[in-house]
Amino acid sequence: MNRKTVAAEIEAIQTDSTRLAYEPVPDSAEYSALHDTTTLALRLKRKDADAISALALAQGVPVSALLRGWVLAGLLHEQGDNVGATLSELEQGLRRLRKALG
Repeated sequence: MNRKTVAAEIEAIQTDSTRLAYEPVPDSAEYSALHDTTTLALRLKRKDADAISALALAQGVPVSALLRGWVLAGLLHEQGDNVGATLSELEQGLRRLRKALG
């Protein structure tokens, strides 16, 4: 599947997400989740969600992975100074620097 096809499919799902939320789950569907995980939802302005999706696509990662990284980095930062938080901030700064330098 090429990127254009994937992008079109993502757009169709996002546009019609309300309808999809109320469709019954097919009997053939199997539920699986990582052990000890949960799902969180948040509301964003469309332009912000589109910017995040574009960034994830440019980096070749799923939107959820990009957001998960940001959330966990923020959590580490809020939990106080430690090596993990400092390393996360350094990595983010390095990504921004590479982007700025082209």
